[in-house]
Amino acid sequence: TIHQPSFNVDYLLKGWRYDKLKINSVSYNFEHNPKCYNDFFGFVNRPTQPYYFNETVFTNDHCTNNSTNLEWKIKEDEIFLYVGTQLALTYRVLFLDENNLIFSLKTDIDKDGEIDDIEILASPYDPYGTFGKN
Repeated sequence: TIHQPSFNVDYLLKGWRYDKLKINSVSYNFEHNPKCYNDFFGFVNRPTQPYYFNETVFTNDHCTNNSTNLEWKIKEDEIFLYVGTQLALTYRVLFLDENNLIFSLKTDIDKDGEIDDIEILASPYDPYGTFGKN
């Protein structure tokens, strides 16, 4: 469901490449494997795939990928990602236009037992044509 979004949801419905990360206020360029497509994610909402989110990360030099499929819901500036009825992640949209998506989340990215503040900058990217024609 989409409830009072604070951003244009139509801009969200596409594929996005991870470009930059900010972890606890320290900025990094996202490290993509140069032998593979870039790691990416995207949002779809069409009759055959309602509220569908997919993330694809390439895990080695053979371009083996790990793909995650979730359901999304929006309330104001937050995107909630679910595995079935279980909430998996919450993204807060900080900025969105046709060419840029900036969102934040809180998670223990380095597995040290402390919750980290993560900010991600992404740009449009759809190497397989998966997300077009919502």
